[in-house]
Amino acid sequence: MFYQYYEEIKDYNFAENEILVFGCHELGKHRSGYAQIALHSFGAKIGQGEGRQGQSYGIPTIRSDGEVLSISEIQNYIENFKVYAKNHKNLIFYMTEIGCGFANYSSSQIAPLFKDSPVNIKFPINFIHFVEDLTPFSINDIEQVWKMDETHIELPLDHGVVARMKFNDHEQLINKLNIWEKYSSVKQNSQYLKLDDSQFAQLHHYVEKYKKEEAALFEGLF
Repeated sequence: MFYQYYEEIKDYNFAENEILVFGCHELGKHRSGYAQIALHSFGAKIGQGEGRQGQSYGIPTIRSDGEVLSISEIQNYIENFKVYAKNHKNLIFYMTEIGCGFANYSSSQIAPLFKDSPVNIKFPINFIHFVEDLTPFSINDIEQVWKMDETHIELPLDHGVVARMKFNDHEQLINKLNIWEKYSSVKQNSQYLKLDDSQFAQLHHYVEKYKKEEAALFEGLF
């Protein structure tokens, strides 16, 4: 099964065929979180909970009496959404972390409900561990072959193919999700991988050592 992911929603200037999917109150009381954003920026309507609203789509997570819906109740609404997405293949849906705010569910509880979703739904990257099994990989001589530039850290896989992760030197690798995109210059569907846990910890050490050496070298120039 092929899934798509995004790391963050950087702005609300969506293309006409892009739809924000948000968690909501069954009675359409869009008072907080992405429900409020959908109301102000994507055409959501007060009084409507479930369904398409302008450039947004509501999936209820809060019952009409104000109580949190059960997982099975939320799943019923999610199944309705899957059907809608499947029937509207011309649209791209940006799924937010529904149920993980006021409803207080975790990604590990919500994300698996989206297994077998249509390919025109993009999920938060942290859903990936719960909707699919990541392909594990390891690297020979990892200390010698890793590379980093201003935007990514890379590990070689094959001729012209790398595993890469968005990363900058203000971050710590150990605090990032161990999710790598298999990347080549040839256009293809994204495939995501998981580096061996012990190597991931080793790589964090190598990166931090490199950053300290670079900082010391920079200081020495002045």
